[in-house]
Amino acid sequence: MSDTPHPSVPPAVKPRRKWVRVAFALSLTMNLVVIGLVAGAHLGERRDHGFDPRGPDRGTIRDMGFGPIASALPMKDRRAIGKALRDEKGSFKDNRAAMRRDFQAMLLALRSDPFDPAALNAALDGQRDRMIGFGDTARRLILERIALMSLEDRREFADNIARNMRGARR
Repeated sequence: MSDTPHPSVPPAVKPRRKWVRVAFALSLTMNLVVIGLVAGAHLGERRDHGFDPRGPDRGTIRDMGFGPIASALPMKDRRAIGKALRDEKGSFKDNRAAMRRDFQAMLLALRSDPFDPAALNAALDGQRDRMIGFGDTARRLILERIALMSLEDRREFADNIARNMRGARR
């Protein structure tokens, strides 16, 4: 009977090394960070309705001078206007080839000897006409969207524009 250990004496436990606990804590922390990043990206994608702030069309309406108006619109209206604008005029990516042709014509005119002001003027006119057409379409789409608003929505829209303009002055 002396071979059996006494029930009140626990068996010998090897002490854990400190580095094992630190490694475990770091591993757990990194896993939680990754899970948080993935969940945040997924939830954030839903919050902004798929808007890609790094996309090539992100500043088109703002660059046309509609910045305070565009940012005062609800996200769903901005999305609808942006989609309609792309449907009618194509995206920045779609128009890139035409803009590249305009710039190539401009560079050719600038480098030509003798200089041909009419060729340069034609290249610049092409760029101007494209921008005017884009701006006119954006203006029309914004007006159409505003015309669909109720009085209360228009007043809220006006308040948002006023807030945006005050923010721009700061």
